Amino acid sequence: MKNSLLLRDFRLFDPSEKLDKISDILIEDGKITKIDEFIDISNVEIIQGKKQILLPGLIDFHVHYRDPGETYKEEIFTGSRASAKGGFTTVIMMANTNPAMDNINSLLNQKESIDKNSLIRTLQTAAVTIGRRGEEIVDIDSLSKFGVVSFSDDGDVIQNEKILVEALRKANSNKRTILEHCEDEDLIRDGVVNSGQVSLRLGLRGRPRKAEISSISRDIEVARKNNLWVYLQHVSCKESVELIRNAKKDGVDVTAEVTPHHLFMNENWTYGNQENLPSWIDIDSFETNTRVNPPLRTEEDRLCLIEALLDGTIDIIATDHAPHSKGDKNNTFDEAPAGINGAETAILSLLTMMNKNELRLENIVSSLCSKPGSILEDILGLKVGKIKVGFNADFVSINPNYEIFIDEDFFVSKSSNSPLIGKKMKGKVNMTIFDGKIVYEDNNE
Repeated sequence: MKNSLLLRDFRLFDPSEKLDKISDILIEDGKITKIDEFIDISNVEIIQGKKQILLPGLIDFHVHYRDPGETYKEEIFTGSRASAKGGFTTVIMMANTNPAMDNINSLLNQKESIDKNSLIRTLQTAAVTIGRRGEEIVDIDSLSKFGVVSFSDDGDVIQNEKILVEALRKANSNKRTILEHCEDEDLIRDGVVNSGQVSLRLGLRGRPRKAEISSISRDIEVARKNNLWVYLQHVSCKESVELIRNAKKDGVDVTAEVTPHHLFMNENWTYGNQENLPSWIDIDSFETNTRVNPPLRTEEDRLCLIEALLDGTIDIIATDHAPHSKGDKNNTFDEAPAGINGAETAILSLLTMMNKNELRLENIVSSLCSKPGSILEDILGLKVGKIKVGFNADFVSINPNYEIFIDEDFFVSKSSNSPLIGKKMKGKVNMTIFDGKIVYEDNNE
């Protein structure tokens, strides 16, 4: 007997399927089997939608669950619960754990932990190089057959161009790619905040934008010259956007990612929760929860990132969910670890931007659902990211007009290192359904 569930009277919204209508969805054994204005069926559990907006389950191509190695910050169970609260039903973990995910045995242990502890679909990348040291390429063929999504030394760029070319060729031959952390190590110079007015005012070491621009320029040329596909993580600079835009016009196979925090915040947030702070105010305080790599950039950069998302130059929004404990962040800016806890607040940032007319819901759904979903279908054959018969029954229902105050109690993650604490935001996840089962629900009106 099939395990059935009926979603009734929801507003289905999926631009990739030209869906924006009140309808019912029948789910059987975790798959969408029927979509119709009214489905007449008996002996089935029914969830009344009351015209709530229903989107495909969100997909996050970039999370750090700190498991194994730093589970005091996060672990697979708490990370997946945080992602579910944020509306995500599929996430991809980076390989910079301890030990690094660079061999079959580590990945087998990780899969066992995922199967036991994850509330949602948690997929894994493997490192590009052994120990993420940038010297010796992992067994890409075997790890691809094992089922990793792609390869990444995230946290570090592949500095050696020959290694990058060889790794990309091997990954592409397995229908996979390299997810590149685009910052040239030779140019970073231990910088901790965007080089410019804020770094000068606070006396902090500047992290030059040229580090990103140089790395992205090189990676695009590698892809161009060798006819390869490369994925560029957390793009943050206007010059990077222009390089990517021109490359796409020339037919270069490049996928570009942006984070919610680079879309929502600018470098003035480094002073604290004051995104529109006048530049003439003399400030000597800072907020370590804003320390992230690459750093928050200028308002001009932020606006360019939004434009690039709207015109398709940037393909994917991914959280780069990077939890750190309060003790880790309660430090000098130089010593505080880089990273923002983003799984639970990503959709709120984007819906708040939508309420400010900076984004449209179709852009949010495209970059969090259909575009990453199409990549996963090409790589793994997964049918996710769409509201379509035959696809996995993964959904999130949202209220884009709900106002919510973010405090430390808001988070179900083990950590709460977010610059959004103390902010009023727009939007709420009402319910997350993974594989036809409710994994998160908020009944507050």
